[in-house]
Amino acid sequence: MASSLAPLSRKQPRWMGLGTLHARDFQGPDYQFLDAEVEEQDALLSGHVQSIQIQPDVWLHGVEARDLRTLHTTTPAEPGVHVVVLLEGSVDVAFGGQALQMQVPSEAGVQACGAIIHSRPGDLFERHWRCGKYERKLSLSVAPQQLVALGLADQSTPALLRDWMETQQLAIQAWQPSPRAIAVTEQIIQLAREGSAPLLLLSRTLELLHEALQSLAGAAPDNAASAMLGMREHQRMARLKSLLDSNDPPLQPLGQLARDVGLSPSALQRQFKQLYGSTIDDYRRDRRLERAWSQLEQTGCSVAEVAHCAGYTSAANFATAFKRRFGISPKLVRARI
Repeated sequence: MASSLAPLSRKQPRWMGLGTLHARDFQGPDYQFLDAEVEEQDALLSGHVQSIQIQPDVWLHGVEARDLRTLHTTTPAEPGVHVVVLLEGSVDVAFGGQALQMQVPSEAGVQACGAIIHSRPGDLFERHWRCGKYERKLSLSVAPQQLVALGLADQSTPALLRDWMETQQLAIQAWQPSPRAIAVTEQIIQLAREGSAPLLLLSRTLELLHEALQSLAGAAPDNAASAMLGMREHQRMARLKSLLDSNDPPLQPLGQLARDVGLSPSALQRQFKQLYGSTIDDYRRDRRLERAWSQLEQTGCSVAEVAHCAGYTSAANFATAFKRRFGISPKLVRARI
């Protein structure tokens, strides 16, 4: 199962509330405990675990739990595309031998981090458990046949994803979820926990999938790139991202931003894209569009007024950029008010 934890069968949707999970909850014909002797009654995890199918070959897997043992487990990875959003804590896993290490450092002001994985039949999923380690995250898994059914193999699909699918490539790409994606992730977790509004749950899941895959447009392969940066670089980029996320001060030139964080412009661009999967200019544009979405949903402003606030001199250009970003026109978002 495509997540940093895979104890549950996919035959039945299941929610396990706050409590302790034991070794017997994880056992299966392909689930192996390594580097430790484990008995069925041994407590391994404390917290929540959820697996739910929301569409044929589309699965959600949620974890909000703390490890109670230090060990190593392995199981076959489900082939397809997996989107992971880590909201708190850390993840230490591997797909087909490629490591994926993510961490949300609470002191750095980072809200979440993520990754997009493409796995193949036969790839193994490994999880490194560490006593006391905490994670709160959501994984979204889509099987290859469902990717085709959703139209994710045509020419409008990001070239990087098409290349992964066509060449059957194992790939891990770092992804920085936007504030909108983080909010959608939180809503998905809540809806899945309540077992309510299945159509809304499906809608939000597809929205999250769309945003993650759109981030691959123009991206270069970057195997768990965020893991290559040290804590100092993470904190420096987190401060920069916090500045870009704020409405004030006004946008600064790239050279000034680089001086403010103590880097050259080229190093600033390289580290920012390595961690967040986007150039600084593209990130700024996406944030303006996300604010525009909120304005359209929450105010009575016209599309032209929102376009002007977002820095566009042409409402038509704004509408094109908005639809490319979110897959929906600004008029339709405004019509929901």
